[in-house]
Amino acid sequence: MKNNLIFFLIMLAILTGASSMAAIKLDFTTVDLLTYRYYQETKWDSVILIGKQALRQDIDYYYLRVRLGISYFKKAEYFPATTHLKKARQFNSGDPVIENYLYQAYIYTNRPEEARLLRAAMPPEEQDTTLSKIGFLEQVHFETGYTISSDRSPKNLATLMEQDSIYGEQDLYGNSFYSNLGLKLRVSNRICLSLAYNYLNFSKTKYIQYGRGEDHLQSITDTVWGRNYNYTFPWVIYDTSFNYHVSQHEAYLSATIALPWGLKVIPAFHWVHVGYNMINPDFRRDTVQDTAYYTSYDATYHTFPFSRIIYTFDRKDTSFNNYLAALQISKDLGRFNLSLSGSWSNLNGKKQKQVGISLTYYPLGNFDFYGTTTATGFLQGKNKRLLLSQVLGTKITTWMWGEANFYYGDYTNANIFNGSVVYNNSDIINYRGGATMVFLVGKHIQLSLIYQYLRKESQQIYYTKTEDTYTHAIKEIKQTKNNPYNSNTLIGGITWKL
Repeated sequence: MKNNLIFFLIMLAILTGASSMAAIKLDFTTVDLLTYRYYQETKWDSVILIGKQALRQDIDYYYLRVRLGISYFKKAEYFPATTHLKKARQFNSGDPVIENYLYQAYIYTNRPEEARLLRAAMPPEEQDTTLSKIGFLEQVHFETGYTISSDRSPKNLATLMEQDSIYGEQDLYGNSFYSNLGLKLRVSNRICLSLAYNYLNFSKTKYIQYGRGEDHLQSITDTVWGRNYNYTFPWVIYDTSFNYHVSQHEAYLSATIALPWGLKVIPAFHWVHVGYNMINPDFRRDTVQDTAYYTSYDATYHTFPFSRIIYTFDRKDTSFNNYLAALQISKDLGRFNLSLSGSWSNLNGKKQKQVGISLTYYPLGNFDFYGTTTATGFLQGKNKRLLLSQVLGTKITTWMWGEANFYYGDYTNANIFNGSVVYNNSDIINYRGGATMVFLVGKHIQLSLIYQYLRKESQQIYYTKTEDTYTHAIKEIKQTKNNPYNSNTLIGGITWKL
């Protein structure tokens, strides 16, 4: 009866506020009796309620942690379960029941390194075979996709040069193809290697528009002394385009190293090889002669000189290599995971540095609902940017998960996922959004369907003529303008877990 009264007072205090809760002083005997009773009655919420309050009042011992850990486990809240079961094991490392619960909690929270380390400490007859043995291939992943771009051609080619311009060009990204092959290899209980190869092929078109004054024979006039040739010099505009492909080969290597205290260190290296036909526009001014008039008394044609602009367009095979080195350090904090990351790269002839902080959270204590919030500082010369991202995921059915993501900021020449994905194309990225569906097909096969939407801007270049007020010299000034467009990507993948 007394125990019931104490539990009633505890419940009432929680409902009426934290200040009332602090007024109730628990003792070891009361905590032990109540948690044991409700544990035996499988009243997991009651065990957790009393146990949490006991920990706040510095009452901590082996059986309290055991009951808390198993109560959370029975409620499928595996992240807090691991916290309490690990603490129970620190009190008593020889309990096989606790080891088994903790091992399963590691599996359900996707922490294979910790699970393997725990399994290695178990007697051989108690070791689970859920995870593959060391030295074997752990996972194979393949995915491929296609991107449709609205930037395949200028919406109004007539304005490519802009007003009063002499030349204009725009290098547009069309549709593209992507494929990826990834492997995970277990090296030891603490170390796992991830290897990946990516191939991308972009269809691109360089549109060019230029104008020049051209001589046009308007008429020939007969005179008493001969003939006069009459010319006009109209401004003529030409449009031309060149189709070409950009092929990109990538190799990625990372190592996940599990350290004590829930720490993971993940160094990574990414190599990018880009090859394409570079279109090099050029022009020259030639002085040409044309007939001005004809004198009949000496049967002679007289000419006059004028300047004519000649444009040439050369193709040149171009290829280069870029590199990226990254490092991520993460720490498990119960229902949270805190991650710090940094990288250095030399994409597209420039050097980039970025530092980020990421917080992943599991409000329900498992993968039924989770989120990741990331803030990244990006530095490229004098260009400084703040990049933000938000990911939310949920379990839809026992065999299907859904995830939505949004990335805000210009990710041009930046990277995500510890350097595994780089945005090294030349266009500006305003933001990116997407969704992922994951389908479990049996014990070893996992299918995925990914959609990505990117809002981007391509750069338009044109030149204008200006006249110096004092010298009257003509100057050609380069101007730029960004034109927005959209890209939509659909990727299908399959993962085989050995």
